[in-house]
Order: sequence, then structure tokens, then C-alpha cells
Amino acid sequence: MRAWRGHQGAAAIGVIAVMLVVRGRLLAGSYFNQDDFYMTGRAYRSDLTWDYLFSDFAGHVNPFQQLTLWLVAHHAPYDWPVLATGILLVNLAATVLVWLIASRLLGDRWSRVVVLAVFAWAPMTLMPTLWWSASMFLWPHVLCSLAATWLLVRWHQGDGRPWVNGVAIVLVTAVGLLWHERATLVPPLVLGVAVALVDDAVGWRRLTAALRRFRWLWLGMVGVTGAFLTMHSLLTDVEGGGGTARQQLEVSWSFVGRSVVPGLLGGPWAGSTAGGAVVPATWVTVVSIVLVVAVVGLLLWRGGPARRWALAVLVGYVGADLFLLLSGRSAFGAIIGLDPRYSADTLHAAVVCLALALRGAPEWPVLATTRRRAVAVGGLLAVYGVAAAFGTALLVPHFQNQLDRELVTNLRDDLAADPTQVIVDGAAPAELVLPLVGDDNRYSVIFGPLPERPAFDEPSYRLRVVGEDGHLRPVVLDGAVTSEPGPDDECGWSVTEEPTDVEMRLPLDGRVVLRVRYYTNAEATVSIGAASWNEEFLARRGPNEVWLVLPDVEGLVPELELVSSGPATVCVTEVAAGLPEVP
Repeated sequence: MRAWRGHQGAAAIGVIAVMLVVRGRLLAGSYFNQDDFYMTGRAYRSDLTWDYLFSDFAGHVNPFQQLTLWLVAHHAPYDWPVLATGILLVNLAATVLVWLIASRLLGDRWSRVVVLAVFAWAPMTLMPTLWWSASMFLWPHVLCSLAATWLLVRWHQGDGRPWVNGVAIVLVTAVGLLWHERATLVPPLVLGVAVALVDDAVGWRRLTAALRRFRWLWLGMVGVTGAFLTMHSLLTDVEGGGGTARQQLEVSWSFVGRSVVPGLLGGPWAGSTAGGAVVPATWVTVVSIVLVVAVVGLLLWRGGPARRWALAVLVGYVGADLFLLLSGRSAFGAIIGLDPRYSADTLHAAVVCLALALRGAPEWPVLATTRRRAVAVGGLLAVYGVAAAFGTALLVPHFQNQLDRELVTNLRDDLAADPTQVIVDGAAPAELVLPLVGDDNRYSVIFGPLPERPAFDEPSYRLRVVGEDGHLRPVVLDGAVTSEPGPDDECGWSVTEEPTDVEMRLPLDGRVVLRVRYYTNAEATVSIGAASWNEEFLARRGPNEVWLVLPDVEGLVPELELVSSGPATVCVTEVAAGLPEVP
């Protein structure tokens, strides 16, 4: 508990409190988006089996994520407050670990408060925080990486039994790998930290000393990483990122110069958003590069004995992150390098390396008094806080998904008002789920897990379509094809226990909605079919109309066969078929 004592401990609590308040409020105003919907729907329709947990999901093998998706889909589907609380708690745990690491590396220096603020307030992790799917890619990996780093520093400082720390690091690495393959970056980062901590060697001897001192740890980490990569290669069929050499250079520049560099400084402070990308203004990129060069120069001039290794570790981590992006996404072009999902995890490596570079640095004469140090730290926190505020304002509310919240809320409210409504299944708008996922963007997949348990494409007297705002509206057929007039002028088509073929004016082709108008003096179960399709509906007394969905059956459908199971005759006056208008 020594890390939390005194004025610096109080300052750290204040920094974390600001983060919790800001991110808590922003999370409360956010909602699900894109991958969240179809991944939840897919998990809901799956059984909890080994095949499901270790399935190839878009080139990823992430059983712990699949397990989380399954648990949420079956026990808390689309319960945003529950998930937002979980995201915030993992964010908090990672921030606490940063403080513990900085406290061990920097002791009672005020610089550790600045290191904490950079991690806690940087907007570059905000977008993945507000989006559940992206947060699952980011925060568990960051938490495992920081936990492994903290355990190594703890081990180096002689706190706890070495074998306990070593086994815990290997286990944490395994957890990270089973969550997402980005955890392959954990061993290199831990190795870099170990090299920077070797105080009794210089130059390249640091590397050999670290390899020798923690040799059993490296064997364990390489073993679990190699086992995971072998399993990953056997279970996936991953193609390379593709792209030309020029595209790879453009992605590299976007990733490093326009995303990572401004992001570490609390930016971008000005620019625009395009889909999932954040495009900084040109002046932001230029100023950010100048400031980073200045910070690097100061660290090389006044940093601690491991400052060069610390900076080399950071460069290596960013390079490894870039390699992962290029190997999987370079064909998308420069825009992919501006997506914060792929650069956000560099933040935790940057603050760890910053603490390593400052470790053992000589005090500046100008900051010799407590008052001057307090003023300097307060000024840095204020400047970084203002920069982070501008960066946050640029991202919010673009990444809060307010329209998705409105759509789902309207749909759930309408279902709650009338649970007997049946929804016409179909593709959701691209703003909700992109059509790139195939049939997984259908309403039945997306909204099947809802607690209201909506029905889709079933025979109904209250068939509804989903409007652009999510409200359920009665079906209106666009360009309907009607049936031929029935042979009986009064009854139309008499449906009895003997099959009756209702002829259509034009053959039906593809998936269409049917409207059957009829009257009868007694209830009866009516079967209607065509080719391999067959449905039943309850014919009610009096004049009525019922709606059904005819799927895309093989071949044309020139007529529909109707049969009544009751003693009464059901008079079908008209059958109309067409596509529903979407209001």
C-alpha cells in the first residue's frame, strides 16, 4: 500500500478518479455497434462446445472471447450497463497496474504521476473503450501485458518467490494468448523490460545477462507462445494482408506518424473522423512529431542509465504492432493505419518504457525544491489534460453509437407494447451491421437474443417490418401480384379438407410476403404450401387477413395449395404477394 501514501498517492487517486468519471459518463452514453450485434447473435445460436470455442473467427482463434460472448448472449443480451461496467473495471485494473509499475520503477518521484496521467487520460484508447468488440481486443491484452510486466519488476526487486512470479507470468501470457493473438507481443515487451532492468551490465551485455538471469521464464513464455501459434496455424486458414509496397508504406506512415505519435500526446486535437478512422489535421501531425522528437531528446539527455534500451524497446513494440497490421490489413490502404483499434495498445508499452527511461535519472537543478516540482508536475498535468480534452471532444459522440441505441430501443419498446407482433426477417441497415458478414446481418440473427424473444417470418395477423428508426410498422406490399379470381363469385376459393390450388396471375419467384384475405364462420387450421415450403395458420371467424413469408424455394411458384383441417369452409377471397416497403 506504500504506492498510495502521501501527496503523490493522493494525486494518483485524483488522476484515476478523473478517468473514472469521464469514461464512466461516456460509456453510459455509448452503445453496441456493428460486430457486437452479429457476434452476439452468432454466440446465441451456438452451443457451448470445444468446436465453438476454438472456431476460426475471421482468422482469429480466441476461445476466452468466444466464451465471454456466449455467456453474455445467453445471460445478459444487449444489457449495455452490465458490459459498460465490466469495460470500466478492466480499464481501472490496467490503470492501477500502471501506477504500481511506475511506483516500483520511479520510487517517490512525481514523474510517476505524469506517467499515470498519460495512460489514464490519453484519448487513443477511448474509441476501443466505447465499442464493446474493440474493447475486448484491447483491454484484456493490455491487462495481461501489464500484469506480466509488474510481476517481472516485482521479481527483479526481490519481492515474492521467483518461481511464483515466473509461473504467474507464463500463466498470464497464456491467458492473453487464449484471449487474442495480439498477446504474442507480451513476451517481447517483458524481455525488453528485463533488459532495461539489468543494472550490472552495459551495452549488449544487458541482453545476455537478462537472457541468462531469467532463462527459465523465457523457456516457459516461448513454449506457451509456440504452442498457441501452432494451434492457431492448424485451426485457421489465414491469408496475408496483401497490398502493394506503396500501400504498405502508406499504412506505415498513417499508423506511426498520424496515429501513434499524436495519440501518445493526447491527440489528435483537431481533424475529422471517417468510419472507424481518426484523421488528424496536418498541423497536428507536424506539431506532434516535433514534440515527440523533443521528448526523446530530453530523455536521451537527462534520462536514466537504461534510457536508450527503453526507447529501443518502444520502437520495437511499435514496429511489431505495425507488422501485425501490415500482415493482416495492409490491402485496406492508408485509412486502416488511422483506426485507433490497431494503435491503442502501444500506449501501455509507451508509459512502461517512459518509466524505464526515467528510472535512475538525475534530478534537475531547476526542480530542486518541492514547490518547483509540484508546479512543474501540475503544469504538465494541466497541459496534458487540456490536450486530452480536445482529443476526446473530437472522438465523442462519433464513437458512441447513439443511432444504434435509438434503433434498438424503439424496436424493444414496440415489442414490449405488443408481444404478438412478428417481424419480417431481412438484412439490417449497413449503419447497424455491414453486409460483409453475409447472413449474419439479418434481423433474426441480430435480435434473436433479445429478452423479448421476437418471432420472425411466422404466420401472423400482426406482421411488421423494421423501419429505419427501429419502430415496427405494418406491412405494405410494393407492386403486389394477386391471385386469379376464384371460381365461386361469393366465396372465391373454397378451402376445405380437399386440397385447393389458388392460381397466381404471375408466377412467384424468390422470397416474398403473402397476404391471404378470407372469411369463415368457424375456426379452422389452414395449411398453405408451395414446392418444399409449407406453413399453417389459424383461420378466425369473420373476415380477416393473415400474413406469411414465402421463402426463396427452388423454381417458380405458379400456384399455392391450401387445405383446411376443420369442418367449416374457409373462403379465400384474395392472395397477394410482393416485397414489403421499408418505411
